[in-house]
Amino acid sequence: MADQRDDLTAIADGARRVTKLPPAQALRERGERRRRRRTAVTGAGLAVLALVAGGVVLQAREQPDRSVVAPAGEVPPSAVPSVTASAGPQEILAGRRRIAIVVPGMNRAVLAVDPAGDQVRAATAPGVDDRAQWVLRPEGDRFRITLAEPGGAGRSCMTVVHDAAPGSVRNRACDPGAQAQLFTIEQEADGSYSLFQGRRYVQVVDGTNALVPDLPEALTTTYEFEDRGPAAEEQPGSDPTG
Repeated sequence: MADQRDDLTAIADGARRVTKLPPAQALRERGERRRRRRTAVTGAGLAVLALVAGGVVLQAREQPDRSVVAPAGEVPPSAVPSVTASAGPQEILAGRRRIAIVVPGMNRAVLAVDPAGDQVRAATAPGVDDRAQWVLRPEGDRFRITLAEPGGAGRSCMTVVHDAAPGSVRNRACDPGAQAQLFTIEQEADGSYSLFQGRRYVQVVDGTNALVPDLPEALTTTYEFEDRGPAAEEQPGSDPTG
């Protein structure tokens, strides 16, 4: 029968062989290798984080800061309208704008001077712009309606002529003393305007489309004023009516 002490001794020797520590130098080298691996992995991780953070900062710089408020008196470019609005009635009635005098009830015809004469008619033909732009120049509580000639301020005026009934409105040289060139303009309830000279409404006759001052009936024609841009400036010291 085997001695139990011999068995215990064999077991102890086996345990010592399994748990025997390597020499101190080997342990130091193994620890140094592990430390270098940890340092390399940590450095790579930090580099990746730095690249990601840099990309986020760059993207933030490229995005416009929508919270920035423009200084007082300045309008951000995105808020500037692309289209300039037409002038209002105050500028038109102050003689600062060229206008078309539109007859809404006649398929939006405009008052224009005959191409071969001086009579003013409602016209729808193309190419009438040079003969159909006017300036309303105020004189007291009335207006002198001058033709806005190309490149000039306009030196001819709508003039009432009491010739063959029912009279006519013609384009004549402006005369500061001519009462027949002064018109009253009144706004109607629908926003359109009426023209009259003296006590007679200035209206368009069906058929000939002529503008006349002496029809006996009540108001049948009203007009709209469409902006065509700034009126030419008068030269200093010049008389806009002559």
